[in-house]
Amino acid sequence: MANRTSKQLLTPEELTIQKLKETFNHNGNILTDPNGTNVWLMAVSAITFTDCPFDPPLPVPDNHPPTHQVRIVLRTTDSQSGTNPYVDGSDFFFHVDEPNQNAEFVWEDESFAESPHFHGGDIPSAITWVKSLTEPLLYLCLKDPFLTAEQLISLNGHEEADLLTEPV
Repeated sequence: MANRTSKQLLTPEELTIQKLKETFNHNGNILTDPNGTNVWLMAVSAITFTDCPFDPPLPVPDNHPPTHQVRIVLRTTDSQSGTNPYVDGSDFFFHVDEPNQNAEFVWEDESFAESPHFHGGDIPSAITWVKSLTEPLLYLCLKDPFLTAEQLISLNGHEEADLLTEPV
């Protein structure tokens, strides 16, 4: 995110990324906990709800209508396997209130109850799937943000940047 003064407001996109990171990013301390798993937001695309090509999954609530559809992919690392080359992704709907600097899930219970829309795919396929909602990507983080480059090499034998066969 950009550096800003205390008087500058976050954009709807920044508010959405912030909420997604708060919800999904998890430092499992895999270097000290052999059963821990790091989870992080790998890729995100978003469109305004008015541009959404799909019918809403449920009736639109009057008090908390969706403003954005967001497509995400999550990635994991554990101490036994290193960074997983396979990822999962889902679509979510958000109500972003820029004046109040807030982003919240709409239809949260239903969204989290479903299995991932993109399940167990490779990184290039996942990026293609996220981009199918809209380009360019709103956010991309291929490397585990909880580990240093040296730790990634130690776990994986490389830093994972070479997994992509297509530009992002």
